[in-house]
Amino acid sequence: AERVEKLGVRILTGPSVTGFTFESGAQAVSAVETDRGAIGCEQVVVAAGPWVRDFWHMLDLPTAIRIRRPGGGYEENVPMWRYWQLEEGVLRLPPETGLADDGTMPPVIHVDTDAPLVSCVDGSLITEEMWGIYYKPDWHFGGIQGGAAPYIVDKPADAVAIDPYGPSSPEFVASDDFAHMWVSALAHCQKRYEGQMGRYHREASGGIGCFTPDSFPVFDRFHENVSVIADSNHGWKMLGVGHLVADEVLGEAQELLAPFRFGRFEAGALHPVSNSPYPWS
Repeated sequence: AERVEKLGVRILTGPSVTGFTFESGAQAVSAVETDRGAIGCEQVVVAAGPWVRDFWHMLDLPTAIRIRRPGGGYEENVPMWRYWQLEEGVLRLPPETGLADDGTMPPVIHVDTDAPLVSCVDGSLITEEMWGIYYKPDWHFGGIQGGAAPYIVDKPADAVAIDPYGPSSPEFVASDDFAHMWVSALAHCQKRYEGQMGRYHREASGGIGCFTPDSFPVFDRFHENVSVIADSNHGWKMLGVGHLVADEVLGEAQELLAPFRFGRFEAGALHPVSNSPYPWS
């Protein structure tokens, strides 16, 4: 935020977007409506994470779509959005515990496997199905931070309560079962984490992500002057997207964004189905 403000960008925190005003007789958005009044605009960029569902409604875009399948034919009335619950936690060990043997900072470790996972507490079988975790030493969180494969929120997207988000949610926070599974999985992956269940930081954490039908992002232009960045919870992989979208706003089409257009669903140009327990792999 500080960097963009130094470049002259004005950030308004607090107002809630309630809708859009469209040019008379045209599709373009002329103003963003908020609970503190309307803000006139020439271009709109929507990058709202799990709240993309609400902006999609405000833009009067379809909540159900049809998808052309590889074998031919169409699947009708496919929900545009679905939510997955994300579970994360922290093992309160010195972050240095997670460094490589030579003392260097490792990459984020991401493990997918179908090896049986047994409890590090009592040796009981947790699962024989595919499972996955990721983790890293994190000085901000004060320990080993990471998570496990998410799971689908079993209700229509419009029925999901996004707010309050994250640790404040009464519904979408990491469970005791997650803590047991994740710490056991850490011990499965590296012996240094054996016997550490008692160091799990029992604090509300986690959240939800809003996913597209093929679990890959949508980067596209709508209503002539609205750019939508729907990341489908790919988060950290999106670092270069802002620059590409900015170039498109300035009129330079970006070939790198072509595979992520909204039209891919009806055209059948879908991304591969993941064989991992993670929908975004």
